[in-house]
Amino acid sequence: MKMMLRRSLLRTACGEWAFFHELQLNSIRSAATANTTSHQDVQLSSAKPYEDIPHLPMLPFVGTAWAYWPIVGRYSTAKFHKAAHEKRKRFGDIHREKFGALDIVFSFRAEDMETVSRNEGPYPNKAEFTTIKAYRESRKEWYSTIGVMILKGKEWHDLRSKTQKHLMKPKAIEAYMIPMQDVAQDFIKKIFLARDSSKEVPYFLEELYKWALESIAVIGLDTRLECLQKDLPNDSDGMKMINSVQTQFHLMTELEGFAGSLALWKYFSTPKWRKFTQASDVFTEIAFKYINRALEELKKIDGTEEKELTLLQAMLTTKGLDVSSAMVTVADMLISGIDTTSHTVGFLLYHLARNPDKQEKLYHEVLKAFPSKESKMSPTVFAELRYLKCCFKESQRLHPIVSGLARVLDRDVVLSGYRVPAGTMISVMLQEIYRREEYYKKPLEFLPERWLAKDKDFYPFSFLPFGFGRRSCIGRRLAETEVIILTSEIIRNFRVEYHHEDIDMMTTLVSTPDKPLRFNFIER
Repeated sequence: MKMMLRRSLLRTACGEWAFFHELQLNSIRSAATANTTSHQDVQLSSAKPYEDIPHLPMLPFVGTAWAYWPIVGRYSTAKFHKAAHEKRKRFGDIHREKFGALDIVFSFRAEDMETVSRNEGPYPNKAEFTTIKAYRESRKEWYSTIGVMILKGKEWHDLRSKTQKHLMKPKAIEAYMIPMQDVAQDFIKKIFLARDSSKEVPYFLEELYKWALESIAVIGLDTRLECLQKDLPNDSDGMKMINSVQTQFHLMTELEGFAGSLALWKYFSTPKWRKFTQASDVFTEIAFKYINRALEELKKIDGTEEKELTLLQAMLTTKGLDVSSAMVTVADMLISGIDTTSHTVGFLLYHLARNPDKQEKLYHEVLKAFPSKESKMSPTVFAELRYLKCCFKESQRLHPIVSGLARVLDRDVVLSGYRVPAGTMISVMLQEIYRREEYYKKPLEFLPERWLAKDKDFYPFSFLPFGFGRRSCIGRRLAETEVIILTSEIIRNFRVEYHHEDIDMMTTLVSTPDKPLRFNFIER
């Protein structure tokens, strides 16, 4: 009864979205404890060998990387999701690749995702961003730790457990609903001012980047960066941070050695590595400038004074968490929160514009939740926006910002009938799972109602937009709140239309719209 009551309270306070993730997490945990060694042994003994996993022809030194080379290759790293789709049709549910010295097994089955989650252990090991690790290890004056995104083992666990209680605590994020709504309403004013004669906002995605940084800076830096002012100067802190993140993401795609490109920067300083470190320095200097400012303000607070601490101040005063570790966590939150939320909103608006009947249904829900222009967001209002959350989830299903999840396990497992050795990188391609009829009816259609159905029977591991288990996205509650607040403000003010060619994804570190977001914003 206590468990049922706790779930009921979660459903009421946080809405169906948080309840869904809680259900998934419980499923993962219970499945992990139920798994027995004897059952694993039986599976492993009868599994087909690793060498029999289907693959493209492998060449000496480069493996299958040739398939992504210009002229001779048939695939593009910029369209990795299309390559994955073609390979599933060619090889079936599983295949393997070799990019130089890196062995990767790709799976397209939710059942394999469940197997990976059961066997990831207490300290899950995911794909490592060697560029960020190398950069932070070279800047000890700023980074005494490489941060929760990069750390492994117990060190990662200790830092994550001390920081997630702030970022994943509902009340901590709820306290910022009004400030986030203020930023969203400033963005609405920007849309009104920026529209051209056809009601389009030129370079709309770039404007979303400014909104995302402004919104997350309110929480992570205790400040307004004024990113939404007209004609934001290129030398402003906001524009420098946005440009820095764009440069880092672009270069990381190449420097990380994806698709077998040579990571020469590890052995000597290359022009791209120098450009990456310069961009990283710019971002770090600005972020830490504001964090240090917040730290100075914190010192002024009288210990006897009853004052609610900001999220940043709470992290800076967490017992057992040194200031540098708190600062790095905030920096991670900033760098990972610009492109991800911006692209998420972009794809969501695209689907709503392409499905005017769904948008109209959403408008009526938003109008009911916000009966007047002065209506404010609150936890109660947030919980009422059920159809908006369904639209959000359905957009993430069709255009996931993270198209795959990767883990490296410390034990052999069986995936799709094949034995995969410990130490092999395993990547489960989410978008392929999301678009399979085995898991979703009419998988290519935008049907938010599927998430409202009382009899929904989705396989628990067939939808994981924020990852799973202990290494799930630490900022998911913040990201959800940002997206819901901005979208509700846009829909209550505008009818959004799109009259151009279909928008697909480009694959970088996060999925990106492959065409300009040329929306018409028609005032209501």
